[in-house]
Amino acid sequence: MTAAPPAAPVPPMPSAPAGPGGLVEPVGPVGSGSPGAAAVTASAVAETPRLRTTARRWLFWVVVVVAAVVFAVISVLLTASGAPDAERFSIGSAGPSGSEAVAEVLRQQGVDVVAAGTMAEAVAAVDAADGDATVLFIDPYGYLDDDQLGQVGGLGSELVLVEPGSAELSVFAPAVAPAGAAEEADAVDAGCRLPAAERAGDISRPTATYRMIDAGADSVTCFRSYDDAFGVVQVPGDADAGSGSGSDSGTVTVFGAGDALTNDGVLLRGNAALSLGVLGTHPTLVWYMPTYADVAGGPEPTIGELTPGWVTPVILLLLVVVVAAGVWRGRRFGPVVVENLPVTVRASETMEGRARLYAKQSAHVRALDALRIGTISRLTVALALPRHASVVDVSRAVASVTGLPVDQVHDTLVGALPRSEADLLALSDRLLVLEQAVHRATHDGPPATSSPSG
Repeated sequence: MTAAPPAAPVPPMPSAPAGPGGLVEPVGPVGSGSPGAAAVTASAVAETPRLRTTARRWLFWVVVVVAAVVFAVISVLLTASGAPDAERFSIGSAGPSGSEAVAEVLRQQGVDVVAAGTMAEAVAAVDAADGDATVLFIDPYGYLDDDQLGQVGGLGSELVLVEPGSAELSVFAPAVAPAGAAEEADAVDAGCRLPAAERAGDISRPTATYRMIDAGADSVTCFRSYDDAFGVVQVPGDADAGSGSGSDSGTVTVFGAGDALTNDGVLLRGNAALSLGVLGTHPTLVWYMPTYADVAGGPEPTIGELTPGWVTPVILLLLVVVVAAGVWRGRRFGPVVVENLPVTVRASETMEGRARLYAKQSAHVRALDALRIGTISRLTVALALPRHASVVDVSRAVASVTGLPVDQVHDTLVGALPRSEADLLALSDRLLVLEQAVHRATHDGPPATSSPSG
């Protein structure tokens, strides 16, 4: 059997099967050497790496990683305390929805603005002011239950409810009910005798409106949006605050113009005059926004609190075991080998190396595919078929020149699958016999009258 020319896409097939090591076709040599070259022109020198050389090579990357980690830690530490609070109505937020501007102006006017995130903080702030304080209450997430709302009603001299819901109104101002969103309008006029509203004149469109269910003589409704819907409603407080029926003294102001408190809307029309007038009536303003810590029963336990004490040591031990296993079983590089290029490699070395890999993995199908690809490529050239000819075309051409059945040829070239090493040897024999038959038919004379066995 002749070897294929170097330009063939698949290397030549061995002339005879010789066990698993001889079933893989050799590939061409590396470099400019020809097949069958016997000399290796390169000399190999083994050089064992030294610790100093390795450390010098990795020093730069170690320094870069350490510097990046240090920079990240410092950035987190410096920015954690100064992280902006984007929550709406927060006096610590300078964003459009925050209320830092209103709080700062009130402080400049001599009002002590105290932020409270829990009931305990609010009670402490009111006690520090001897009860002479305005309490601004905002609970958009409904953290407090009715009993806790009743406690809020006993705080301070004045109570300002910002965009309250039905639950808050039923406790603090039973005579007031939600009336929905305000009608579209650039501004609404005060239209009432409330001093802060009169100074404001008009304000931007309220966020929410409210209506009076049972209007009393001392009730005030301001900034009418439509029919009986108003942006601000003020009713007198109830002395029985402990039962949850309102503030123990002063007034309860239902403040639906929430945008008037934000940094983005305080400067629109008379919003600033209204906000400062309503919130600046007492020396102390307690800005109470309940948090999850006020939820009845306390906050839910964290995952760390629910986790048994032995879990963390076990996890750390497993990490140590994984790292140790990686070091133990990890791939270790051998000594550095310096070679002078170009290098000529024997074709037989590549063939034997691939054969050992196929044999080690029992890759019978892959080994046979390599043999079949080489055989089909050489048959295509021998029969003068186009390079894009299919296996069916090659099978028919081989059958026509050898006299073999087309099905048998197709089965040999692509159909049969080896189940064992014996099958692989048998099929490689059939490929060799088939290629020899085509060679005889194309070089020695007409096709044979009978098909060869095997």
